[in-house]
Amino acid sequence: MIEIADDKCTGCEICGIICPKNAISFKIMDGFRYPTIDKEKCINCNLCIKVCPSMNNEKNINKTIVVYAAWTKDKDKRIQSTSGGICYELSKEVINRGGYVAGVAWDDDYRNAHYEIIHSLDEIPRISQTKYFQPRMAGIYKKIEYLLLRGELVLYIGTACTNNALRNYLGKDFDNLICCDFICRGYTSQAYHEKRIIDLEAKYFSPIRHVQYKNKEKGWKNFGTKFWFENGKTFYINRHEDPYELMFKKDDFNTRPSCFNCKYRNLPRLSDITVGDFWGLQGLSLEEERQGVSAVIVSTEKGMKIFDSIKSKLEWSEHSVSEITRGNFALLNQLNKKNGASQFFYDLERLSISKVDYKYAIRGTGKMIKVLKFFKNVLKCNPADFIYFNFISSSVRRKKHRYIFPFWGSKIDLEKKSQLIINDNLFLNVPKHKKSKEEMYLKISRNGSLEINGICKFGAMNTIEINENAKLVIGRLTSNYGTTIICGNNITIGNDVGIGRNVTIYDNNFHSTNMNSNKKNKPLVIEDHVWLCTGVTIVKGIRIEYGAVCSINSTITRNIKSKNMVAGNPAKVVMTNIEW
Repeated sequence: MIEIADDKCTGCEICGIICPKNAISFKIMDGFRYPTIDKEKCINCNLCIKVCPSMNNEKNINKTIVVYAAWTKDKDKRIQSTSGGICYELSKEVINRGGYVAGVAWDDDYRNAHYEIIHSLDEIPRISQTKYFQPRMAGIYKKIEYLLLRGELVLYIGTACTNNALRNYLGKDFDNLICCDFICRGYTSQAYHEKRIIDLEAKYFSPIRHVQYKNKEKGWKNFGTKFWFENGKTFYINRHEDPYELMFKKDDFNTRPSCFNCKYRNLPRLSDITVGDFWGLQGLSLEEERQGVSAVIVSTEKGMKIFDSIKSKLEWSEHSVSEITRGNFALLNQLNKKNGASQFFYDLERLSISKVDYKYAIRGTGKMIKVLKFFKNVLKCNPADFIYFNFISSSVRRKKHRYIFPFWGSKIDLEKKSQLIINDNLFLNVPKHKKSKEEMYLKISRNGSLEINGICKFGAMNTIEINENAKLVIGRLTSNYGTTIICGNNITIGNDVGIGRNVTIYDNNFHSTNMNSNKKNKPLVIEDHVWLCTGVTIVKGIRIEYGAVCSINSTITRNIKSKNMVAGNPAKVVMTNIEW
């Protein structure tokens, strides 16, 4: 008869599935499943003990460790995936061979999730993307065994602990089974997720239509969580402001107890292949950082064969274990456990979700993180410039708790009667190369104005000039090295505009001729979610609509419609209806 402590049990449910008398059921405690024994039914066969991953240490004979950074060449699938889309390509390969894929899918009401098996390419999105909390196993081991005994190829994608449970249940290796786990920080409680869904549905007066954790519409390194509702409304919250994420950083009470002493934080893995985010990878371009990069760890010959079979569909490069561990603490290290989880779950059951968030995530933690980030940024600035432009200059108008951060090398020239309107933080001379003396230049002439309406970062070797009586309005963006913006009349740049190296934007050629007089006062508008690649030049009187892409070294002389890609000099449409 199995007797396992709550801080050892991983909730894999294998004991209940293996029991020949159905003597083991599962109780829900704090949103996690734990086994309970009906002693009258139990015959003390001890099968549950023999297969329990937590009570047995399987000998790991795997020796191969090959590490890759990789992402799918399918840009749409890469954006939709949690990181680089490797699980998508693995699933696609197995299904194209006539096989099956087992992974985690949402329940219809999005309050819970479960393991299920798919057999067609159209079904892959059902088991894609991260679900932070622990799903129901839903009899997955028996279903996989049935397929394997029929000779079917099966790919299983799950945590390392459930991979081990599956192997224990099967009792032997199958050549037609590929085991894939992921770099796991730990299971969180489904109870918190469900309560959050109920609260949001009440606020938006609509059922949830879809949920996506680690949504990348703001970029891979700046991901968030997005909720879609049946009434067409959406709710998005960035990772740096999400109470769910902040709880991890503060006390981590929402994590399953066994995850604080996980026996699978090691290498090589028992599974064939391991995937995750390649945080900390050096040398990425802005595009790669925005779209996501997967870490791939191959631990068996079988894993190498399946990865080799999809390499032609990937961009990939070989790396070292140390490069992965630099950005993935939980790969080899245990989480720090703090006392207080019982009180957290007591409050979670009785308090509103907003009160739980405030008590365990926002109170103290949010302020502390903001204060630490603030002083970290201030230390990178010329202190005299920081004080002058934030607190003394009559040309600057700041929204409360919004600042100009003139990092070392920033040159700012604000003439009399000019205006710099700060509605969100403005960072100057970032990014720049470490230990370099690179500079950037910002000048606003008399009666000119610059309005910042989103977090804005201008990189090294940028030149931003606003001439007399001209107005430049900018949303949330980051510009790469060498950007030049010359505003002689009126330029508006929206949110989430990607600016590559050596991009030039100007709304006036400053030399009147008969050829250009009709566009003298026509504004230049760049709408939201536009990508300006390296070397792009944009001239006056242009409107670039939402979702457009201007390819490398393009010269933009005509308006660009939404979701069109243009290339050339002068630029012409080369693709339509693109998504990125």
